[in-house]
Amino acid sequence: MESSSPSNSGRIQKIAVVGGGSAGFLAALTLKTRLPQLDVTVVHSSSIPIIGVGEGTTFTMPIFLHGYLGIDPTEFHREVRPTYKLGIRFLWGPRPRFHYSFTNQLDARRTDLPRANGFYCYEDYDYADINGALMGHERGFLRQQNGAPVVDTTAAYHLENGPFVAFLEKRAREIGIEIIDAEVTNVVRDDDKILDLQLDSERSCNADFFIDCSGFRSLLLGEAMDEKFEDFSSSLFCDRAVAGGWQRSGETLLPFTTAETMDNGWCWQIEHDQVVNRGYVYSSNAVSDDKAEEEFRRKNPKVTDTRVIGFTTGARRNTWAGNVVALGNAAGFVEPLEATNLAVICDHAAKLVDTLKDSAMTVVPTSRMYYNRYTQRMWQGIRRFLAMHYRFNTRLDTAFWRACQEDTDLAGAEEIIEYYQACGPGLLWAREAMGADDPFNWEGYLAMLVGQKVAHNGTHQPESQELAIWQDYMRRLNQTAGQGIGMADALAMIRSSNWQWHPDFYQRANRW
Repeated sequence: MESSSPSNSGRIQKIAVVGGGSAGFLAALTLKTRLPQLDVTVVHSSSIPIIGVGEGTTFTMPIFLHGYLGIDPTEFHREVRPTYKLGIRFLWGPRPRFHYSFTNQLDARRTDLPRANGFYCYEDYDYADINGALMGHERGFLRQQNGAPVVDTTAAYHLENGPFVAFLEKRAREIGIEIIDAEVTNVVRDDDKILDLQLDSERSCNADFFIDCSGFRSLLLGEAMDEKFEDFSSSLFCDRAVAGGWQRSGETLLPFTTAETMDNGWCWQIEHDQVVNRGYVYSSNAVSDDKAEEEFRRKNPKVTDTRVIGFTTGARRNTWAGNVVALGNAAGFVEPLEATNLAVICDHAAKLVDTLKDSAMTVVPTSRMYYNRYTQRMWQGIRRFLAMHYRFNTRLDTAFWRACQEDTDLAGAEEIIEYYQACGPGLLWAREAMGADDPFNWEGYLAMLVGQKVAHNGTHQPESQELAIWQDYMRRLNQTAGQGIGMADALAMIRSSNWQWHPDFYQRANRW
């Protein structure tokens, strides 16, 4: 029987990461930066292309990169040239649009009003705080008195995958991570652990512990360790994406990702300096690849080259088995509707570091069990949140969307929806309904439920004085946001040699 107490003889000293890309290099950087005594090697083949689409993130990504990993934001902006994202503009549900920011717009209550903000937004909702208002006015930031942008830690990044991965690889080399350019041809396993990786270069790579970042193949966790995969397709029907884009030609550089309802799924739009990245996520059971591309091009006539990407939504039941932990697509994948991919990689990598520290750098079965419980809750939390996007989207009356409204498995969101339908956007017991470790919090659910105008019984008829207070608040939001600075102008200042980051700017917001 496996011992539940650490053993010095089993101390982890060498870790091999299989796979490059954003997952592999983020995993390696996290381990080597936070546990510098480790010998960390990345095995990846330059002949295997990265997926390479534009990526949106959540607000935790800049904090993780600069606060947790200590990456210099000046260097990062110079080499990767990210743009900023305040949230998502949803062309979704019966409203013309609504804005979901990374701040508490609806899960909040003004001191001069008796009810939470959400009660004043059911009929008329585009945004309800300054970040939402900036998105509505297509401004990136508020202005300082000297005209410079007010940058804080509530903004996320838009990243072009190629420059981002190249930067991470360069950083990995700088801090002493060995990188082997080779394919894994065989995995040597003994009982419940992996011993060695045989490579096509007639070399081998042995380690005490392995990180599987091999993408959808899940070479180590899925194939070698035979960890079972839980399919999420009863909740998330889409399984294909046609990705494309065009060179920017005068369009405003928008401070958000756009999520637009399509006949058989939805379209993303991600903003980069020179490129507008666009993609259509759809269900192959509802539409053929050719028909999906036809609709995509008809609605986006500037699109140039495209490619189709297939995927299966779901996650391994355990993301840690034996001496293998999977991160990124090797562990699980849900479609990019809420840009959770990079956030999950960073969070789970940080939790792994903490677990190894707490276990004296050994594999302790009890710690492994709780790590798996945590990651399972995260995957299930994302699944149920995204399912709710589909169940209640009434924007288009197509066969696909009728099926979503009738058949989407809410996968655990039922109690949350029941609470909202009974109590409206109240604040008291929402967290009890959600349970522990929900990655989106009550604000996320309110943004989508109020945004999609889901009916509830907790209606509040505000008195005229309340309405006047709310309307005055919205008037001031509009006035302030309208004076904000555009994203292109803000980035020019942030990237200039005159811009100075406070040494503790991101460290103070570090949550890991």
